[in-house]
Amino acid sequence: MKPSLALTAALLTVVLAGCATPNAIKEPYDKAATQGRQWFNNPYICAAGGALVAGGAASTENKEAALIGAIIGGTVGYFACNWEQKGPPDADGDGVPDAVDLCADTPKGTRVSASGCALDPDTDGDGVPDSADKCAATGKGVPVDATGCSISTDSDSDGVPDQRDLCPNTPPGAKVLDNGCEEDTDNDGVPDSRDRCQGTPAGVKVGQDGCALDSDGDGVPDVLDRCPNTPAGAKVDASGCEAKPAAPTTKAAPPPTLPQGQPMPPVTRLDGVNFATGSARVLKASLPSLDELATQLLANPAQRLEVAGHTDAAGSASMNRALSQRRADAVMSYLISKGVPAASLVAKGYGPDQPVADNDSPEGRAKNRRVELRPLDGN
Repeated sequence: MKPSLALTAALLTVVLAGCATPNAIKEPYDKAATQGRQWFNNPYICAAGGALVAGGAASTENKEAALIGAIIGGTVGYFACNWEQKGPPDADGDGVPDAVDLCADTPKGTRVSASGCALDPDTDGDGVPDSADKCAATGKGVPVDATGCSISTDSDSDGVPDQRDLCPNTPPGAKVLDNGCEEDTDNDGVPDSRDRCQGTPAGVKVGQDGCALDSDGDGVPDVLDRCPNTPAGAKVDASGCEAKPAAPTTKAAPPPTLPQGQPMPPVTRLDGVNFATGSARVLKASLPSLDELATQLLANPAQRLEVAGHTDAAGSASMNRALSQRRADAVMSYLISKGVPAASLVAKGYGPDQPVADNDSPEGRAKNRRVELRPLDGN
């Protein structure tokens, strides 16, 4: 076979086989058109057609040329139709070929435009299309209604929506902060609703009730306990150490006698006023002494006095100052309840800062634990 004749046959085969895919070139992703020509686009039919055309064209030369032309025509026809049948690549399966797809990662099943992008996107991913979404910037995972806006639920009814509530199981009626958690005024880790000892100084270890720990159960908090391993049941003093038996007394010490019509001394110690260990609770035996003191103060209504509370140096200084303030407040409150004008009294706690004896012995510590009256304004 002459080369020119064979080349002519091959070119003719390519042209004829290419006729099987004219629309594929013009409309690369027109599926409807492709389905309408399925019989014509069958690669085996194209191969047979290509073989007949090319073989016939080459048969004028000789039988060998006809055979070669048929093989070339059939091969070209097969591959031409097979390419058109499969169509170009479409990674996201949206029907738009990757070559012209501007949104090549469209979720499966999404209706798209000719450019391959969603016809109605959901920018914030809340399940509501942007066309119906009135809150198009809703946070991820936030429950929304049909308009795309968050559903404000408050499971524990504390006034803080669940999506902002860091403590979603707050007890009913508890005061909470903006984050939905209960207030803890003294920052001891126990919410105010369960804190039996609000106002605990910073750094003091507390139990689940918010009160300072008392490891040996002697009634003296660890921060004040100089003897933290006292045996169970042992009687202890205010420092948490075992107390020596005291001589029995029949009655509390009498109150001091205040001068009538004369200036008060700089300091008047109230020896008859005593408190429960580690507490601001005035002992019942001290009440007659305070009653008598109130009577004397009412006889001198012009006097302004400071009720000064003091402790020994055992334990935390900040805890002792707080305790002495509460004790001074307790004495002042009792005197006011007996008719002493509130304007004539001021309570002040000094803690261990003004000792009158050493703190190395039980006797010295006992002297330092006291309540005093001090005149104000030069009275």
